[in-house]
Amino acid sequence: MTGELDAAGDAITGAMMARAVEPAHGEAHEPGHGPCLNCGAALTGNYCAQCGQAAHLHRSFGAIGHDLAHGVLHFEGKIWQTLPELALRPGLLTRRYIQGERAKFVSPFALFLFSAFLMYAIFSLTSHGPEAGKMVQMDKGEIAELKKEEAKADAQIAKIRAKLAEPGISAGRRAALQDNLKDAQEERQGVTMASGLTEALRGEGVNGGVAQTVGKTISAAAKNPEFAYYKLKANAYKFSWALILISLPFVWLLFPFSHRFKMYDHAIYVTYSIAFMSLLFSLSMILTAVHVTSGIVTLVLLLFALWHMYRQFKDAYALSRTGAMLRLPLLYGFACVSLSLFFTLLVMMG
Repeated sequence: MTGELDAAGDAITGAMMARAVEPAHGEAHEPGHGPCLNCGAALTGNYCAQCGQAAHLHRSFGAIGHDLAHGVLHFEGKIWQTLPELALRPGLLTRRYIQGERAKFVSPFALFLFSAFLMYAIFSLTSHGPEAGKMVQMDKGEIAELKKEEAKADAQIAKIRAKLAEPGISAGRRAALQDNLKDAQEERQGVTMASGLTEALRGEGVNGGVAQTVGKTISAAAKNPEFAYYKLKANAYKFSWALILISLPFVWLLFPFSHRFKMYDHAIYVTYSIAFMSLLFSLSMILTAVHVTSGIVTLVLLLFALWHMYRQFKDAYALSRTGAMLRLPLLYGFACVSLSLFFTLLVMMG
């Protein structure tokens, strides 16, 4: 029960934080009369011209619930205008926001904050204690066991090599020993990858260049996907902002030295895109929790994500179909690289 309350609190906190970054983002209230209750200036409209405070204030016990719903569910109704546009016409939403049409929509950064906290809240609700505890226990106790397995594999390899070095062995015996050596070396490689993942998740043993670290982490994750997936979901919301910074240079490379698009335009595009993908990931976690996932559902979500990237990219940058299709492979490739770098950051921070 405590976990559910904590998760709900995370979602509400995210909404309130999101609201804080865009207070009074174009909404209107009842026009006020008399002096402003905050600074004393004469009121002539919905807001004070001096300090910006709303003219109409709720002063009742019910206003507490109103303020909570105001912070969580709307941003006064704008969330219900923004989400359909973000899902079905993401490029047009991005372009309209960049061009200054903002009173109707939740800002990309506010939506990003909300989606990140919502993703974590859903993870908290759908990740049950015994399973999570098993993963954590594996993180603490697995390294010693893996070291023993490494030593055992090394001893087996040394033993086979010693037999191969013996004089006078037959060709058939040599071929059999070489096959055994190959199997032992493959087993040793698997243990090494599992050990590398565990150490990376504890923030240890991460040396070498970026490409080497990314490759090692992804290979290790493939060897132990459940553990990696748990850490990915547990830490993604904490460092989700880093994905924006990682993605920006790659989007800029799609329009290098362009005078039409500024870094600000790319930032709006990337932030709306990541916010939507976070919401889609939250939906996938909900579907998994209620046991309605299947190969078809997963395929539909994946195809929708790919279509969404294309649609937003084409419309946000006002590209022709040909121009969008020519850049699309690069966009998908850059997205994979960005996610790989982000994944590496998560396991390093885990």
